[in-house]
Amino acid sequence: MKRIRAAALDDETLAIDTQSLRAILACVFADVSEAVIVTDRDRRVVMTNEAANTLFRYPPDEFRGLHTLALYERAEDFEQLGTTHYHGDADGERHTYFMRYRRKDGSVFEGETTGGAIRGSDQNRPMFVGIIRDVSSHIATDKVLHSLHQITSDPTRGFAQRQREIVELGAQHFGVPYGVVAQIDNQHYEIKEAHSPDGSIVPGTVNDVSDTFCWHVIAKHGPFGIHHAAESQLCTHPCYNTFQLESYLGAPITVDGELYGSLSFSSPLPTPPFNQRDYDLMGMFAQWLGHEIARQRDLDALREAHERVHRLATHDELTGLGNRRLLTEQFEQELERVHRYARSLSVALIDFDHFKQLNDRYGHAAGDAALQLFARLARQTLRASDTIGRWGGEEFLALLPETPLSAAAGTLERLVESVRNTPLEVAGEQIPLTISAGVTSTRGNESVEQVLKRADEALYRAKNDGRDRVHCR
Repeated sequence: MKRIRAAALDDETLAIDTQSLRAILACVFADVSEAVIVTDRDRRVVMTNEAANTLFRYPPDEFRGLHTLALYERAEDFEQLGTTHYHGDADGERHTYFMRYRRKDGSVFEGETTGGAIRGSDQNRPMFVGIIRDVSSHIATDKVLHSLHQITSDPTRGFAQRQREIVELGAQHFGVPYGVVAQIDNQHYEIKEAHSPDGSIVPGTVNDVSDTFCWHVIAKHGPFGIHHAAESQLCTHPCYNTFQLESYLGAPITVDGELYGSLSFSSPLPTPPFNQRDYDLMGMFAQWLGHEIARQRDLDALREAHERVHRLATHDELTGLGNRRLLTEQFEQELERVHRYARSLSVALIDFDHFKQLNDRYGHAAGDAALQLFARLARQTLRASDTIGRWGGEEFLALLPETPLSAAAGTLERLVESVRNTPLEVAGEQIPLTISAGVTSTRGNESVEQVLKRADEALYRAKNDGRDRVHCR
């Protein structure tokens, strides 16, 4: 019994009145970096620390007595917490949750909150405490990184679209109107991609890198930012004088370990000072874009390699014309269209006259030059829709779609005349050249072999009739 009385006496001694509790809390939380708000049972503010005043942008005298409903973005959130955490029967347990709050100026931020009831000697009239940390930048960073991943991992987006969306996303995240990807080559700063609502920044524009804020990015080898150029040492910088950019945030872009250029976001208006999280994220934006450029370069190189392999497989190396393999494929495709749509197709076999004598007398180099000359003249004479290629040796095959036999014969006559009138020059000597051609047109559902046989017979007739001519069959 004595022990019970002693314990009760100790509780009475330790009991704290509300006024004393407020004083203690004010002293304890004064230097805490997170915002601390203490309210009475009616959820009106009785105490704040300096961090809370700064975060919510209320002066202390306006904060004191303010109903905390004004601090919530949504009234329903305030009501719900009143039924779960902040009521007269609430226990002393602390709860942590995320909430969207509203500042005095109307701006909204995401806050991580730890709060609950605290009690003094009057157990029936608790006070409530909330410790709030602004996590807007953390959440915004998570969202923008998620968006970056979506952009860069979507196979339906091409490189140009991915680059454009990355720049737009960065401008939106940092709250500025301009975003620029620039390639830097020595002192040349060329804009490759630009986001500007007014269209004032044009891709292809070239400046001297020393006339841009990106010079500082390159010099620093890392992210660089200025939030109010007019009040800094950059107020005399050529970039500020020319473009009147008050705020700028940029980072170097490296591709395969080499400097490619820079990514930057800017505004003609000042912004809040950039923090380390902004610089880190800026570096990640530039790094991500560097990966995209590297990937596109690899894809371009692979595509070019495939094109080279395909061209080697389908084109004659000497003349640059299609080879027998390509001609056969195109012949079959054209013949299929003839059969399906009942259209005309003329085919010509062309052969040099006395080509062996040319090689024997002037050498194979002269023969090669003659073939190259013919290829050039053929391209000039035939239409873009026509096809001509090297069928073998000094023999060529021409496909003339949508062309009746008479028109095809006229085209070949012009080609024969062009070769006749364009001698080959070897070591200062003008060597005359002539060709013969056999022309035919498709008839019904013929095969490639049937059409070629008739064209070959026409070519044989042209040779027998004296060469340097066209024969139709």
